[in-house]
Amino acid sequence: MIFTRSKVGQRILDYFFLNSHTKRYVNELAKLLEVDPMNLYRKLKELEQEGLLRSEFSGKQRYFSLNKKFPLLKDYRHIFLQTVGFEKRLAAALKKVSGITRAYLYGSYAKNHLDAASDIDVLVVGNHSSFVLQRSIVALQKQVGREINVVNLSPREFRAKRQQHNPFIKNVLSGKHIKLL
Repeated sequence: MIFTRSKVGQRILDYFFLNSHTKRYVNELAKLLEVDPMNLYRKLKELEQEGLLRSEFSGKQRYFSLNKKFPLLKDYRHIFLQTVGFEKRLAAALKKVSGITRAYLYGSYAKNHLDAASDIDVLVVGNHSSFVLQRSIVALQKQVGREINVVNLSPREFRAKRQQHNPFIKNVLSGKHIKLL
């Protein structure tokens, strides 16, 4: 079953679903995801046998990547990221920061148009410490291999910008977005 309860499996899928253009070898990926290389290799092979990942040799290294020809790739990606993947983990990190009342993913991630250079954009509303928020997402940012850009607004600023029909707020709320909190 692709949607594994294994933390290693979840980290692998999270990484490759957010970095579909990337090829990584085992030790490089183990270091990035902060997991045991042997457990990682076992799970990579399992996901390759299921068809979701593919591998190729370059010299002595075996590189793994997402199998873009997998028939259910888009569906699996969507379900995984919403239920146990990045979105769920980001929401959990945001919930740990006191004072946050709303959070939205927007931009290329929400539109499902991530490319190699894309970052992940998040609008966070609340009376919270920006420093505490940034500290809470640093580990997640490293694990997914993407920069997470956060725009912080107080509830008062958010309301005022909304009433003034601020182009940025209007774009986030009327465009494709994912409400996290």
